[in-house]
Amino acid sequence: MEKKNQSIERTFLILECFKNYKKGATLTDLSDATGLHKSTVFRFLDTLISLGYIRKSELKYHLTFKFYNIASSYLNEYNLIEISEPYLEKLSENLNEVVHLVVRDGNYCVYVNKIEDNNAITMGSKIGARIPLLLSSVGKAIISYQSDDEIKAVYEQSIINNLFDEDKLDFNDLINDIKETRQTGIGIDDEDNEPGIFCVGAAIKAVGGQIIGALSVTGPKTRMIEKVKSENIKQQVLETAKLISSKMGN
Repeated sequence: MEKKNQSIERTFLILECFKNYKKGATLTDLSDATGLHKSTVFRFLDTLISLGYIRKSELKYHLTFKFYNIASSYLNEYNLIEISEPYLEKLSENLNEVVHLVVRDGNYCVYVNKIEDNNAITMGSKIGARIPLLLSSVGKAIISYQSDDEIKAVYEQSIINNLFDEDKLDFNDLINDIKETRQTGIGIDDEDNEPGIFCVGAAIKAVGGQIIGALSVTGPKTRMIEKVKSENIKQQVLETAKLISSKMGN
């Protein structure tokens, strides 16, 4: 059995005490509740303050909203999957194409849900798989809300991490794509990530306009191009993203 880390155990022992001290806890409160010496508790609190998880007001210590931010990020993702599913299913049914739901993970997008189509030839994507942010319709939709300088930083980091090379994706071409995405709300992947595959994506927002994910319709380019012309896929994707965003509080 792996040996437990005593420092981590003590850190969480102290943190969990705060659920019983809604208006803050003194050093004595925490020492008594944990059974740890005051000097030990003080050292841990001092580190947690420096990391932004605890604040001190007069003689009492309080949790900060940093924990809430971490928890709400997880809850947003969980709620997003649950709330969006009927809308994704409806979109897939209308278009008979694969519909993906993704969230951002650094310089990647991660598939967190997938609605299959009824076509003989379909997508091999899997929930949990990652794709480069800048090579996807969903990634372009998500990052379009950032500045050109922020996008340039992601681009350069992606090259350093060998996600793609400059021959595959020129930065000026990328920015031109992003400018169009900003105007239309739609990201396009025209064989950027996979030969023969065409995707149409849109970002999903939550409370305060926070970008929490994106959805896309994906299929073989020949089939998708015809549907873009005849079935107004872009408008359906955008409307579905807006419906989900409204349910997420945007």
